[in-house]
Amino acid sequence: MRPGRLVFVGAVIALLTACSALRDYHTANPDFGSSMPPYERIQFASQFATPTERDRCEAAGGIIQQAGRLGWQHCVQTFADAGEACSGSADCLGDCRLAGDAGSVAPDTPVQGVCQTNDAPFGCYTTVENGKVGLSICVD
Repeated sequence: MRPGRLVFVGAVIALLTACSALRDYHTANPDFGSSMPPYERIQFASQFATPTERDRCEAAGGIIQQAGRLGWQHCVQTFADAGEACSGSADCLGDCRLAGDAGSVAPDTPVQGVCQTNDAPFGCYTTVENGKVGLSICVD
């Protein structure tokens, strides 16, 4: 094997080893580089949470709520940045929403939003993106 190929093969092996080590580090430290605690949405496999699913929800700081038209149980977790000022969803763990009732605020009006309180999927709200009023929606 020529020396140039040996150097190339050695460089590829070193690069793969470094990438693997970096991947392992980020897997072990999911919140690396972030001031926010890690968040993982917890969903249940069926209408009612099993004891194991309940334990997992409560261990994550969530509460079990029955909601929606079908009355299924959900694990509702409060976001660490709940209520903080935002100009778009990229600023929040959840959505960036208009505080209060959108009522007379026209779409594309410049506004300051607030980060969504929790991950409950139901309710009526208006989104804020790029510092402007977005769409309003009601989910049940």
